[in-house]
Amino acid sequence: METTHSFGDRAVFAFGKHTGKIFKYAPRVLKDQDPEDLHQLRVGVRRLRTAVIGFMPAVQLPQGITERKIGKIGQQLGVQRDNDVLQEILLHKYLPHLPTSEQGCLEKVLKRLQKERKQAFKATYKLLTHDKFTQFKQSWEIWLEHPHFTSLGGLAIADVLPDLLLPQLSQFFLHPGWLVGTEIDPDTNSSNRRRRCINLSPTAIETLLDGEESILHDLRKEAKRTRYQMELFSDYFGEEYQQLLAQVKMTQEILGNLQDSFVLRAMVEQYLDVDLKQLCPQWSAIFHGDRLGYWDQWQPLQSQFIDPVYRHHCRQLVQNPLVNSDQPTSSNL
Repeated sequence: METTHSFGDRAVFAFGKHTGKIFKYAPRVLKDQDPEDLHQLRVGVRRLRTAVIGFMPAVQLPQGITERKIGKIGQQLGVQRDNDVLQEILLHKYLPHLPTSEQGCLEKVLKRLQKERKQAFKATYKLLTHDKFTQFKQSWEIWLEHPHFTSLGGLAIADVLPDLLLPQLSQFFLHPGWLVGTEIDPDTNSSNRRRRCINLSPTAIETLLDGEESILHDLRKEAKRTRYQMELFSDYFGEEYQQLLAQVKMTQEILGNLQDSFVLRAMVEQYLDVDLKQLCPQWSAIFHGDRLGYWDQWQPLQSQFIDPVYRHHCRQLVQNPLVNSDQPTSSNL
């Protein structure tokens, strides 16, 4: 079991774990035999980026290692990964449920995606075989062998956890996406004006989602950042923290499903150069039903997170880690 007592020690362990995953899966991605390899590589890059942001006050990294450079790698990998995901959705979620007359349209879209994926893989291959990626790997290996810390690196990790987690939680709570589809509850008094979710018709939901897609997508990204930051330290907290983390993850997943549905429909209509409702009414109806279903899943979660009492509880939770000098497990990193 890995022992991590200080802020700096925890940074070394996190960086080692995530870089190990990246450099394990990179050679597999080059073989292009399983889409899951690219997914695992991209997850490793994302988690490493979050770890660098979270632990930056404790460490001194070389010029070749920056949050921006790590983010750029993840962005480049994302082109191929997004293509893989869209193909997976088309093949397994939609194709089996379409009439024969509409399956031909879907297959046209698949052929276009498959062509684009070949180009995306070429870019991925170039990225992972370039000297810059080799230098990136070497920089990490050298640093992990002889890590350098700031004066804050020696602080006990439990003492700094609230200062690490509260800023990201605040960013999450202050995102305007939480207000989409809500109103001031008229039953609350003027000094305590709380918000509630609005009960909308299916048509109104579609109109709302069409207009607020970008802000909800941005909230999804904030949820992802919050989730990754919280997962860095989940073994320093108890069951309630795990429940909060699960809610944040659910926020990311539901909003991600909404975003995927929006992007996929827009892409299909662009590729086919038609109004999907006219050309493929069954497929269009499935898209419509999916979005309404995701919205139904979203509103109870949204209602919970806009509750001031629940937010206060979350803030209190991250300010009270369960350990002082105990040795945490690190399975959730």
